[in-house]
Amino acid sequence: MIKKMLSMFMVMGVITLIVGCDMGSSNTFTFIIDESYDEYITMGTSADYAPYEWLVKDENNNQTVVGIDIEIAKVIAKHAGKNLKVIHKGFDFLLEDLADGRVDFVISAMTPTPERAEIVDFSTVYYMATQVVLIETKNMDVYTSVASMNLSNIRIGAQLGSIQQDYANDLFDAPQKQFIQAVPDLVLGLTSGQLAGVIMEKPVAEGYINNMTSLSIANFTLGNPEDGSAVAVRKGNKALLELINDTIQILQESGQIEQFVKDSVLLNS
Repeated sequence: MIKKMLSMFMVMGVITLIVGCDMGSSNTFTFIIDESYDEYITMGTSADYAPYEWLVKDENNNQTVVGIDIEIAKVIAKHAGKNLKVIHKGFDFLLEDLADGRVDFVISAMTPTPERAEIVDFSTVYYMATQVVLIETKNMDVYTSVASMNLSNIRIGAQLGSIQQDYANDLFDAPQKQFIQAVPDLVLGLTSGQLAGVIMEKPVAEGYINNMTSLSIANFTLGNPEDGSAVAVRKGNKALLELINDTIQILQESGQIEQFVKDSVLLNS
């Protein structure tokens, strides 16, 4: 079923793609946007955050990367007249890679905070998403508010270096915290009883509850509802930032981003 859905996903949109993986580099993936293009534009991401980006096997049993952010990056590459290379790294390494020139831009469901904006430049927000807490379904009547989880005898998790880590530190002073790179490992901690809740964006949480009936989204939200995700580029790269902002505007006005979200959530179900 996954392979069937992957085939549907890979042919959606206006761009026909050939997908491959660089030999000898399991965390690098190449997408041929147009065979006439000679150059690549390189994207950094942390591919453990479905439906934004995650790793799957394609029809030939090769590992590839899919998701909302990958589809957006393909269109950015198309508008740049280049093929796309995607490098998968830990989330907390992404901005360092961008600043050091190892990637041209970063798309990883990243919220543009003032602290991050001191290091990189951000595009306009391409998608708004609510921050929620994923909990075990059996605790829905127990964890009903921030106050109900602000207890010293529980542990709350979030992705290392993420805006969710900031929310965990700012809103929950009593619980113990666990911050690690891979969101699936956090969810494993939740299902094994080591964590009482994991903070994440709502579309990501919806992917988990679609696949695991033992998990639910707590009936309260966190933080600023105006938070969203943006693309990061190196400081002063005005030409690329303008191209990305133009691309985001086109994708939003045409409804393509909403379609990327729907397709990616379905693919992850």
